[in-house]
Amino acid sequence: MLAQVDSAAILGIDAFTVQVEVDCAPGMDKYFIVGLPDTAVREAQERVRAALRNSQFSFPNNSRLVVNLAPADIRKEGPGFDLPIALGILMATGQLERGDTERFTVVGELSLDGSVRAVSGVLPIALGAKAAGKKAIVVPKENVPEAAVVSGLEVYPVDSLAEAAALFLYPQDRSPLQGGTDWSPEQLEFEVDLSEVKGQEHVKRALEVAAAGGHNMLMV
Repeated sequence: MLAQVDSAAILGIDAFTVQVEVDCAPGMDKYFIVGLPDTAVREAQERVRAALRNSQFSFPNNSRLVVNLAPADIRKEGPGFDLPIALGILMATGQLERGDTERFTVVGELSLDGSVRAVSGVLPIALGAKAAGKKAIVVPKENVPEAAVVSGLEVYPVDSLAEAAALFLYPQDRSPLQGGTDWSPEQLEFEVDLSEVKGQEHVKRALEVAAAGGHNMLMV
């Protein structure tokens, strides 16, 4: 069975939609992730397998499982595809109804016990989701302040794979946060701000780009 869950990735300082396609068919016990994944994405195989089992779901045995991250010509980086891959596997194996997945963008890293960890770059991902016509975004709870800055986007925070699966099974039981209402930028207080730095425009721009993409940097 074929299933699809939309996620997103960062390219520069902007986000683009990544379609996580999962196909499960009878055959030899094989599990592939294709679509130019980096090492962190390829390692999702074992994180997702353990998270499914420790969340009381079953991982398909004696099956050929293929996960494709489209578009296939752009390199995918980071662990943020763990959660959409796991949900796609549940849908492809019939453990979860597919429902109205087209309205969602899903991001999140999975722990081996099935809990969901925060990921970087959620603010540009939320902006990209809205620009792509998505109505809602599913994010780790720690990333809610970033995602909820974007107005006109419903935000669903999740703590675990089981909670994310329940959201797709019973969406009527969850009330989303409304972006731009509960978490406006004015409500986020910081001890320091780049507006206090006079001049150095190119340096401040570099800091903003690094922060938006969750990149490491060394400023000398």
